Amino acid sequence: MKKIIILTATRADFGKMKSLIYSLRKNKKKYKVTILITGMHMIPKFGNTYKEILKYFRTGVIMFRNQKFSDPLEIILANTISKLSRIFEKINPDLVITHGDRVETLATAITGSLNHYLVGHIEGGELSGTIDDTIRHSVTKLSHIHFVSNNKAKKRVINLGEIPKNVYNIGSSDLDSVKIKNLPNLNLVKKRYNIKFKNYSILIWHPVTSEIKNLSQDTQKLINFLKNQNEKFIVIYPNNDPGSEEILKIYKKNKNKNFKIFPSLRFNYFITLLKNAKYIIGNSSCAIYEAPYFKIPSINIGTRQKKRFQSRSIFNLSIEDLDKNKINRFLENYKPLTNNIFGKGDSYKKFLRILNKKKFWKINSQKTFNE
Repeated sequence: MKKIIILTATRADFGKMKSLIYSLRKNKKKYKVTILITGMHMIPKFGNTYKEILKYFRTGVIMFRNQKFSDPLEIILANTISKLSRIFEKINPDLVITHGDRVETLATAITGSLNHYLVGHIEGGELSGTIDDTIRHSVTKLSHIHFVSNNKAKKRVINLGEIPKNVYNIGSSDLDSVKIKNLPNLNLVKKRYNIKFKNYSILIWHPVTSEIKNLSQDTQKLINFLKNQNEKFIVIYPNNDPGSEEILKIYKKNKNKNFKIFPSLRFNYFITLLKNAKYIIGNSSCAIYEAPYFKIPSINIGTRQKKRFQSRSIFNLSIEDLDKNKINRFLENYKPLTNNIFGKGDSYKKFLRILNKKKFWKINSQKTFNE
């Protein structure tokens, strides 16, 4: 039996990894999976999202706090490494899996690599254009196995000197999660969250850590713009990166009957709301991955996703260039995608097939640079 550790630090990465965890947990004779829950899951201000994970996975879970609200990233990194060091030593895993570009991701890769555990990284090779890129590519260099979401990402990972046979394109596991057959009914979701809006759009606005100096001003500009649209918006709290408190202050200062604000939503319920939204606006990767799957228009504001995959379903605007007429023209002429480069919602099947091969477990924990 192989012992596997999977770390989740945000509501977003849990949504992406849920199907992968399920696929492993169904193979009880082959894999023993421990889920580590930390990060914003454990911060009450963001809705205590660890509770959602416990509804799906009640056993084999370790929870720990790695930060106080608004701690700087380097302190979160140090705290997480300290906690993980003890946990890894106790479990002695055969494989450690981490996702994306968070500091907790980096901490997992550092701790695993320095202790010669195999480290698997999900969704490396992506580009966003912010400090996230630096973290993500650092994790790539610390990881032994790479589960990427598209062929462009695969090529970038190989260009970073990774061994090609250890780079697997499984598509985005985001699509596994949104491809749920029995999503909650929209009326049920609206009733649960007391949403009175008939029609609505979704706002998700995260801080860009390299642009904190202008964050309050930019957030106020965005909120002023949306208030003048005479439309309804479901607003979801940002992630817990530095600067999130500035966004929350602006939200608190600008209470409006057309805004319904939530710290967090249950993932399946959020997907139902997204599927029925007029559009999504802000700077969330949800606009790049999930929204196009449901043929929902995405209005991407600012630089946070500027290097991500771009398609005709995404309209990019700077905060200075917010313009109602431009947005209306985009929405009127919107043509949804018919094909998605991020796969078909079967990542968990590809993931499990890879792990089930004997040669996978023979990958050397001593990394070499591929010229």
